[in-house]
Order: sequence, then structure tokens, then C-alpha cells
Amino acid sequence: MKLTVAVENMAVSGELMGEYGLSLYLTDGERNILMDTGQGRTLIYNSKVLGLDLTRVDTLLLSHGHYDHVGGFSETIIQNSQMKVWGHERIGDPHMAIRNGKPTFAGCHINMDVIDFNPVRGLTKITDKVWGVEIPVETRDPEFWDRPENLVVPSGDGWELDPFHDDLGFVVEGEHGLSVILGCSHSGVLNILDTVSRHFNTNRFHTVIGGMHTRAFKAEKLGKLTGELVNRFEVEKWRPCHCSGFGAAAALASRHGNVDWAGAGVELKL
Repeated sequence: MKLTVAVENMAVSGELMGEYGLSLYLTDGERNILMDTGQGRTLIYNSKVLGLDLTRVDTLLLSHGHYDHVGGFSETIIQNSQMKVWGHERIGDPHMAIRNGKPTFAGCHINMDVIDFNPVRGLTKITDKVWGVEIPVETRDPEFWDRPENLVVPSGDGWELDPFHDDLGFVVEGEHGLSVILGCSHSGVLNILDTVSRHFNTNRFHTVIGGMHTRAFKAEKLGKLTGELVNRFEVEKWRPCHCSGFGAAAALASRHGNVDWAGAGVELKL
């Protein structure tokens, strides 16, 4: 299976554009799968440059309901309204971000009545080689579950920290075994990999790629997290990007020999 990074904060080629967001295109010759759509500013342009045909996508995976992952949903559906859409049933929760002291909507609007929406619950088989994985709040280790104070949802007359019920991970079975695809890891990258390991009874993965949501972690916390990741899981290739932060990528690279940033234009064989 081939994976191409279509949208990411940075681009690895002067012909492509960067955008704060994430979108990945997977194909195995029979299926064409898109995970997330970025903000909607660069997906169509970058896809054309990369030779990725959005009209052939049969499956759209949505990792969670933040604008930088689902903002390009409308443009994508216009390109191809027949694709099956998979995500958590609470993807439409009112995700908010406190900016300059004021709450700002940071979620998405998806009309479930006009798309072929399919919910991911627990471990959900999406295709013969792709699964969606829910990470229930009650199973998350709080030590490795980062909940930024500025990401909130309405609660009564006020606000509470966003629990991100809709945060999903995805598992792909490729020629080299199982790989894990992350959106933003709002439930914690360690918690996602733990959940996947329990479902599939393995701690060995070919590639882990996507946002780790570790950009704001301090050195001590990064050291502890990366130590746990390297000691508890056998991963051949780490490909952090988007919200991971260069500090986290560097900390991980100091403990693991195959770490690289997955910018727009990067291609991988899974």
C-alpha cells in the first residue's frame, strides 16, 4: 500500500504548498482512501501536483472534528460525492478554542443527511486492510493525555476541557505489516498505540505516521513519553508531522534510528 502526504504544515517540494493541517492519500491499486482534508486551502492544488485523483477516492476517513483536519470536507465532497465517509458519531461536537480570551469555533459542520456516513465504534473494520479505532475516555492514561486549557466545549453556562470523544486512530495492513495513522492524537499517542496493541495483540508496527500533539510538551515530559514509546512498541519507521513539534521529533530521534518529518509530498510504502 502506498501512502502520500497531500497536506501538511510544510512541503518537501517547491511545487507544493504547505498549510497548517493534515491529509493523507492511500492506495493499494484497488482502493483509494483519503484521511482528513486539511483546512481546504491546499488539498485540491497539491493533489493535482502529486497526481492524486480525488474523484477516485472511495473512502474518506475523518480522524476528528477540528477545522485543520476537516475544513476541506466540502471541497472534497464536491469533487466526489459518492465516497463513504467514516468517523466518530460525535465528530460534530462543538469544539472551541480560546483565542485572545474569547471562545472561537474550531470544529466542523457536516450535513450527515447528504453523505454516506458510517460511524467508527470500538474497533471498526472499514476495508479489508483498514480499521478505525476509538479510544474511549475511560481507558486513557491521563499522564499521557494532553488536554490544553484553550481547547474547550460548552458546559452549562461555561466551558470545560474538551475530552475529544471523537478522536480516532487508524490501522492499515500493508505489505510490511500493520501501520498506525494518527490524526492529531488528542487522546494521546501512547493511549492510541496501547489501544491498537490490545485490539491486534501486537506491539510491532511498520510505520507510525501523523500528528502526535506533543508540540507544547516540555523536555522532561517529552523524555518520559518518547522513552515509553520506544520501550513499549517496536516501530520500524516513525513519521511525526503536523502538531507533533520539532522538539518531539528530535527527542524521538535521539532514541530511535528511523525518524523523519512527514511533510506534504512525502511518499511511503506500507
